[in-house]
Amino acid sequence: MAVLDPDREHFRCDGTTIVRLDGEIDIATAEEAYSRLSTAVLEACAIVDLSGVGFIDASGVNVLIGAARLASGRRRHLLIASAPRQLHRILDVLELRSVLPTHPDTLAARATHAAWASH
Repeated sequence: MAVLDPDREHFRCDGTTIVRLDGEIDIATAEEAYSRLSTAVLEACAIVDLSGVGFIDASGVNVLIGAARLASGRRRHLLIASAPRQLHRILDVLELRSVLPTHPDTLAARATHAAWASH
């Protein structure tokens, strides 16, 4: 499994794919969510739009971390947009903000990606 790359902003890439996840991301839906994210990062950099997610548990956080590791290993970006308040609390408690930085919305995530990709 690839280690997360702290120099992710130095990856060179073209564009992003937006993957919108909805509903709950928990043990019952984690496998499907990971499948969607891994497919996306194998193709291109990805923005995970969580605006439709009402609940996320440890399984969901593991999905995001796993997808971030896969993206890093492929020299791709994975950005989180519109994270629910619950995810913000989890990231703070587990000190994962540097691993899974969040953006207020997909526009902000795209702007961050454009800045990273232009270096």
